[in-house]
Amino acid sequence: MAPRIDGRVHRFAEHGLYDGLFLLRDEETGTYWDHMTGDAVYGPLVGGSLEVGNLLQTTVRQVLGHSPEALVALSDRSLRSDDQMALGGLLSGVGGRLSRLFRSTVDEEDDRRPTMDLGLGIWDGDASRYYPYDRVLSEGRALLDTFQGRTVLVYLDPAAFALGAVHVEADAFEWEGDVLHLSDGTTIAEGVLRGPDGTPKTMHRPLQVFTRWYGFSLTFPGTEIWEEAR
Repeated sequence: MAPRIDGRVHRFAEHGLYDGLFLLRDEETGTYWDHMTGDAVYGPLVGGSLEVGNLLQTTVRQVLGHSPEALVALSDRSLRSDDQMALGGLLSGVGGRLSRLFRSTVDEEDDRRPTMDLGLGIWDGDASRYYPYDRVLSEGRALLDTFQGRTVLVYLDPAAFALGAVHVEADAFEWEGDVLHLSDGTTIAEGVLRGPDGTPKTMHRPLQVFTRWYGFSLTFPGTEIWEEAR
């Protein structure tokens, strides 16, 4: 989310849970915001919405592949601090299940997929679709689909170990090692889309999030699942 309300930057922090997901509250107005959609769900600005964009899982190498002049900030903190470990325990509970604390905030789950199923969710306005991680792998680590009238490629990024989606003009693909070759002559490697001449191209992506099923299905009730939408 872009933290600007009427052109002014506001300060946001986690303030509670709803449907097993964190809510963000801005300190200036006391409004609560859905961290995925950017919608105001409670408080003085309810009904409003913040601008949202994709927050992708990536690597420094991929970032520099897109933008060689990018500045990279490195932290001296541990990748998994004690606070993060504690938070992970609260979320996951025992045996990879949603913990009792998080589950207590969920009114009714969508049981079409397991609670902690991992996958990629994409959306455009009121339309949304979920791609289970295991199904993408079984399709050969990538698949082509039509969403909102556009062709979308959903694939496993070999470097980031996460699913991603990008709009393409191709109608077929083939892996060569960790390089994804598309039928229109473009390739995707190290997170960079290149044209037939090897020149980097802008990747146009739908809004997306690599997440657990329960979070996406509760944010987008009745969302399509790729297998069911075919």
